[in-house]
Amino acid sequence: MKPRCQPSAALVILFFCAYPYSSLTAGTFANFESPQAHSIAVADNGNLLYAINTPNNSLSVFTLDEDGKPTLATDISVGIEPVSMALRTQTEAWVVNHISDSISVIDLELGVVTSTIQVGDRPGDIVFAGNPARAFVTSMTERTVQVIDLDSHEIVHRVHIPGNDPRTLLASVDGKRVWVAIYRSGNKTTVVPHTISPRPPKPTNDELPPAPDQGIIVQTDDPNWSKLKVELADEDVFEIDSSSFKISSRFQSVGTILFNLAQHPGSGDLWVANTEARNLVRFEPVLQGHIVYNQIALLTDPQEQTQQLDLNPEFDYDIIPNPHAVGLALAQPTDIIFDASGEQAYVTSYGTDRIGVVSKFGHVTSRIEIGDSTGAETESRTKRGPRALAMHPSGDILYVMNRLSNSVSFVDLDSERVIGEVEMVDLTPTEIRQGRGYLFDAKLSANGTVSCASCHVDGDRDGLAWDLGDPGGQLFNNGSARPLHPMKGPLMTQTLKGMAGERIFHWRADRPGLETFNGAFRLLMGGDELSVDDLATFVIYMRNISFGPNPLDNSGSLVQRGKEIFETQLGIGKEGKNRFRCIDCHSKPTGAGTTGFTGLIGQPTKAAQLRGLNERLVFTDGDFRVNGFGYGADGSKNDLIAFLSDTHRFGSISTKDQRALEAFLLAFPTETPGIVGKSLTVDVRNKDERALQARLDKLLSAAESGNCLISVNGLLAGKHVSLQFDPADRRFHTVGGSIPAQTRSELMKAVNGADSVLTFLASPNKP
Repeated sequence: MKPRCQPSAALVILFFCAYPYSSLTAGTFANFESPQAHSIAVADNGNLLYAINTPNNSLSVFTLDEDGKPTLATDISVGIEPVSMALRTQTEAWVVNHISDSISVIDLELGVVTSTIQVGDRPGDIVFAGNPARAFVTSMTERTVQVIDLDSHEIVHRVHIPGNDPRTLLASVDGKRVWVAIYRSGNKTTVVPHTISPRPPKPTNDELPPAPDQGIIVQTDDPNWSKLKVELADEDVFEIDSSSFKISSRFQSVGTILFNLAQHPGSGDLWVANTEARNLVRFEPVLQGHIVYNQIALLTDPQEQTQQLDLNPEFDYDIIPNPHAVGLALAQPTDIIFDASGEQAYVTSYGTDRIGVVSKFGHVTSRIEIGDSTGAETESRTKRGPRALAMHPSGDILYVMNRLSNSVSFVDLDSERVIGEVEMVDLTPTEIRQGRGYLFDAKLSANGTVSCASCHVDGDRDGLAWDLGDPGGQLFNNGSARPLHPMKGPLMTQTLKGMAGERIFHWRADRPGLETFNGAFRLLMGGDELSVDDLATFVIYMRNISFGPNPLDNSGSLVQRGKEIFETQLGIGKEGKNRFRCIDCHSKPTGAGTTGFTGLIGQPTKAAQLRGLNERLVFTDGDFRVNGFGYGADGSKNDLIAFLSDTHRFGSISTKDQRALEAFLLAFPTETPGIVGKSLTVDVRNKDERALQARLDKLLSAAESGNCLISVNGLLAGKHVSLQFDPADRRFHTVGGSIPAQTRSELMKAVNGADSVLTFLASPNKP
């Protein structure tokens, strides 16, 4: 290995003085399963390594010795669920906080947040670009890229992105362009409603009755279905001019789920890690073991067809099981990084704990195993989940951010083997941490190419409908008026968030308990079902994925009118002569129901939870729709107004009442109070501002009401402090009792110089 410079003595001393600490107190952990983007970086001088510590809500800083081995120096507390970061200079880092909807600006010499910038809902990634340089930050649910002035920290422009969840970013080498990739970009498929679809095929099980009417999934450019008048743009990657802030190019058909991008250092081509869904394939037995393609898209010119590099090109998917394929598979690629020459790239395989080494021609030349289970071996409880990559400036050490194990592995690129691993502070409960691996482990499938998370991406959804019926299956009785047919037609992928307290699952209520999902490992993925103990651990994990706060205000008059209609107005729904209220079916605080009833897809369906509807909005860009699937169990309703206008199920509702109900449903609260994640940074320049003190009032009032916990981290008179607000005595108590408890006024008074800065953060108050 090449010799390296020693780290700056001043930085090392400072970092070790800034002791590592957790930003959470015991008993407050909440798992949001936020998707990391660019979560690891190396300083240009090769002295320091920075890694996003999502479960600890911090940025972990490591010193690197002359052999590139990292040693933890400090953890710097940031907002809730950090997912990405970028180095502005050698002494300043900006961290994206997904649940806090903020950017934490960190002074790396002081080891503290010096400014908090509020940005759009669910920020996903950040880059610096332009002349003068500015920060570009994605807001996934607002579908924008927000441009931030580096000096004033003000948002100076919002670039509207016509895509569903713009997330990851890349700046060109010259800084003149910024590319944004759409997370759930779709694949130009949509659903034909059951009312106009052709009859389903005859069951292969002769004992089954004919299948009920059901929709079908089609491509929107299929001339046979031009009467649908659904045109999808299928634009997946957008190029932004960093000076004019205008979209200058659009790339189509890049993939269904898009992760990180990289620019080839020689050709300038874009490489995009992605998966391509096979949801056009009908029926679970046909899909078994082959649900997605795992690939790299090569983008050269927006006018040219996208070239796809299949990461598993030689697999025979008809072989079930296929241990040989499991030992080689690259599944769910999430990041790409090139060596300096561009001769080869390194690609993470999030699903199979390995790094693929790919030539500049797109051929997989070798694989680097990450973690304990190599080849076809499977150990989901200790799965690493390599998510992001960073390379040492010398070019001979690759650093791997392992999202699932919350650790950093470092790889010697000459020998292509892991030479060490360091763990980060992690307060994730053991059963959640171990259970998480079963969702993401593609080695549990027939050939190592698919996991539960291939569709339930990052514990959420892929935005698609799938027809997972079985013509050779059996009737199933869920307690509804008639048995359920195994040929169920297209149904939307549901989120795995917010399942705590539920006992019946799936759109048709055909899963009485999470344990009944075990069959999917065999019937859909083509692997073996989990053991009793493994399944129990997996179930605990699935019950502990939370929604973030709903960003929409639910206090407005229109929302309140919608709430009144939802809870009191008879005649909203109709079933024979019985007329009922919305809440009679959607009776739980989640908006879910307890039984099945006749649904809009022509089959008995469950009253699904109403949380997260705001994240499923369908919208248009000119003459084109952006989403292929909207509302309803099969996604056939373009918006909630269309859903509420369906007279098959609903009574006559005035347009005014429909608008009120829509507003209420879109603002439906989650299990996470809206205050969670809110933060503010106080220094001598702003501490007396009335607006800032009013925001602090709201934080403390919410803590006194039990909706959150308030932590405070920063500097007082040059010394690092970590405090917790106690609503009982309304004082701030230091962790470890290093200084006496402070009242609010005393704490504000202590912020009296350039060496004092404090960040207040509302954390989940959840056992």
